[in-house]
Amino acid sequence: MKLPLISIYLSLVSVALGVKLPPSFMQCDVKQSDFQQCLTKAVENAIRQMNRPLKEVHLLNLEPLEIPAMTVAAGSQILYSQQVFKNMRVSGFNETTCSKVEFDSATKILKLDCTVPRFRLEFDYEVNGRLFLVSIYGKGSGWAVFVGNRMKLTFKLGEYEKKGKKYYNVVKQELKMRMTDIEFNLENLFDGDEEAADRVKKIIKENALEIFGDVKPGYEEAFGLIFASIFDRFLGKVPAAYLFGEK
Repeated sequence: MKLPLISIYLSLVSVALGVKLPPSFMQCDVKQSDFQQCLTKAVENAIRQMNRPLKEVHLLNLEPLEIPAMTVAAGSQILYSQQVFKNMRVSGFNETTCSKVEFDSATKILKLDCTVPRFRLEFDYEVNGRLFLVSIYGKGSGWAVFVGNRMKLTFKLGEYEKKGKKYYNVVKQELKMRMTDIEFNLENLFDGDEEAADRVKKIIKENALEIFGDVKPGYEEAFGLIFASIFDRFLGKVPAAYLFGEK
């Protein structure tokens, strides 16, 4: 199935000379017998430290993560409306736990299986289309909370040399999301018609996971690109030898 069109606007920073990992980061050697277990703990540890910017390795503050704009195309069966978000702030990622993180040095594929108990999105939104057979439109502020969210993220890495050192970069990513519940609120639906807004909000609340399932590929693509952008900046800063003990 062809993924919906996604537009994401992110402010990218330039890559400077290679540096070592911060002292607070765990370092794992691909040659050690418990490498995968070490890597799982190291990734979770690193994510939890991203409640502040780590400028020396180009890691952004994830608490909150600010996304200037994101557009997700309409679904194909339930939500026939493009969703436009601006000034999005995402919080909760610093509570991430990872059950498994694996890196295959031969194929250069990194796989993460992690859970975020609750992450909250606050945004300005615009919607104009149809939900099931009901018209839906509005423009205003809103929020959503994804509960019990499990993320399976796969990065295919490339490699290159800079100043005699090997570096990795992200060449492809895939994100799969699954959650147990969704809470939400949208202000100014139907230009402030509270009666019409309440009817549609009731429909959304009763069918939240089904509705999200219709547009989920777009969200997976959007957040996958965002995570890839963050990770790619980090990879461009830290040589492979400091990441996995590779020479």
